[in-house]
Amino acid sequence: MQKAGWKIDQNDEACYIDIDEEEERSTDDLEREYSDWNYLPVNLLEEVFSYLTVKEKYYASLVCKNWTDVFYSPYIWNNFVIDDRTLTRTKYNYYSGWQYTIDHARTHTCLSRVGPIIRGISFQPLHSFNNIFQFMTILSWCLDRSQHPKCEPENKDIGKNIISLSYDFPCSMSQCDDRENLKLFGTGGEMLRTLKILLSKLRKLQTLKLTDLVLERFEANRLLDEIAENCHFTLRHLNIVNVTVVHCPILHIGCFFNLQVLEISPQNIDDDVITLIADSRIAHLHLVQNKHTPTAISLSCCSGKAWRIVKRDNPHLKVHLRVESTNCGEFVFQPEAPVHSIVYRTPKTKISPETILRIIDNYKTTLTSFGHELLPKFTSSKSFNSRCDSLLVLLARECRQLRKLVVREKVSTSTVLLLVRSAPNLKDFCVRKNAVILRCDWPKNPEWSNDMHDWIRRNSKSYSLVENAVSEILGRKWSFLSDKEFKGIC
Repeated sequence: MQKAGWKIDQNDEACYIDIDEEEERSTDDLEREYSDWNYLPVNLLEEVFSYLTVKEKYYASLVCKNWTDVFYSPYIWNNFVIDDRTLTRTKYNYYSGWQYTIDHARTHTCLSRVGPIIRGISFQPLHSFNNIFQFMTILSWCLDRSQHPKCEPENKDIGKNIISLSYDFPCSMSQCDDRENLKLFGTGGEMLRTLKILLSKLRKLQTLKLTDLVLERFEANRLLDEIAENCHFTLRHLNIVNVTVVHCPILHIGCFFNLQVLEISPQNIDDDVITLIADSRIAHLHLVQNKHTPTAISLSCCSGKAWRIVKRDNPHLKVHLRVESTNCGEFVFQPEAPVHSIVYRTPKTKISPETILRIIDNYKTTLTSFGHELLPKFTSSKSFNSRCDSLLVLLARECRQLRKLVVREKVSTSTVLLLVRSAPNLKDFCVRKNAVILRCDWPKNPEWSNDMHDWIRRNSKSYSLVENAVSEILGRKWSFLSDKEFKGIC
C-alpha cells in the first residue's frame, strides 16, 4: 500500500501527497542533526533530574538508555515530593468540575519501581487532602507487604531506605493574613490515624518533620508513640513546630537517645522538657514561632533554673530563636538560656530599645548571630535620633562573640564602619545598600581618638570607601548587598 500524508506547502496550505518511503528516509537521514545530551556526565544528569517532578522524571527516562539508568539513581530520589497532582488523573465531578484524583495503579507501579531507592518523602498538600490520604494508605500497604514473609516480587524492598519524612499541613484555610480573621484547622481524625500508621511502618527514620499539625492535647500526647518505639536509636533530627496552639509539653523528646537537632515551638516545652533536653545529646534546639503560633504575650517562658541545669548537664547545647510571620512578631525570651542566634523573618518588625537591651542582658556572652531577614514593609526616618544605629552599635560592642550580623533597617555609612570596628569576632556582615545613608552623623565620642574620628569621617563619604574599609578589617572582599542579593541570603 502506498503511503500518503498531509504536508504544508510554501503558501502555508495543507495538501495531501503520496510519500516515497525510501526518498523520505534518505532525505531525513541527511538533514537530521543529533544532539549530545545523552552523553552528559551522570552527575550532571542526576542534578537536572532532581529538579523534575515524578511525571517529568518518567518522561525524561524514555529519551535514551543513559537517561533511563539515571532515572533509577538513588540521588534523584532523595526527596519524593507528594503534592495535589502527584501520580493523579483527572476525573469529572458533577458539582466541582474536573479534579485531580490519585491513580492507584500508577502509584503502585511507581512505588514498585523506585520504592526501594527512595530515601525521603515530603508531603506538601494544598487543597486535596484526600490524595495525600490515599497515597499514605497505599504506601503503608506496600510497606506492610514488603515486610511479609511471602512478599510479592513487585512489593519487595519498597521503602526500606526511607530515612526522612516531612509533613507540612496547610492549617490555614483563609487567604487573609489578619490574625483576627485567620481560621486554623488541625489534621486530626482519619488523617492523623493514617499518618501514625505510616510512621509505624518506617523503622529507619533519621529525620522527621511534622509542621503545623495543630492537634488537640489528647492527640498531641500520643503523636510520637510509634516513632518513639521504632526509631528511638535512629532519629537524629526532629521538627514538631506547632503540634498544638495551646500549652502542651511534648515529653516524647526524652525517648530519642541520639537526637541531635530539635525544632519545636515555645508552647510545646516547659521545665520538664528542658530537663529532658539536659540529659540528652541534643546539640541544637530551635525555638520556632511562625504565623500560626500564638503571640509572644500569651506564651510563657521556661524558668531560669531549668536553663541553668541545661548549661550544667549539656554544655554543648546551642539555642536558636526564630520568628516567622507576615506581620509584626516578637520572640519569647528564655532567661539564662544559651541562645546563640536570633533571627526575625518578619517584614514589619522594627528594632526596639527594649528588645536589644533584653538581648544584651540575657545573651551577651553566647550570642553569635543576629539579624532581620526579608525586606522591610515599613518606613524609617532619616533622623539619627529616630533610627536604630546606636542600638546596633551597642549590641555589637556588648556581644563579644557576635560572628554574623544582618542589617536591613536604615543606617548611615558611619554606623556601618562603627559596627565592624565594635564587633571583634564579626565574620559575616550583611547590609542592604538601599537602606544606607551617605552620612557621618555620629557625635564625637570622648573615648574616640582624633585619628578614629577622622577615619570615620573620611571613609563614610562614599559607598566605595566604606566597602574598602570594611574589607580591610574583615580581611576579605566585602560589599553592600542589593535587595535581590539580600533576599538570597534568607
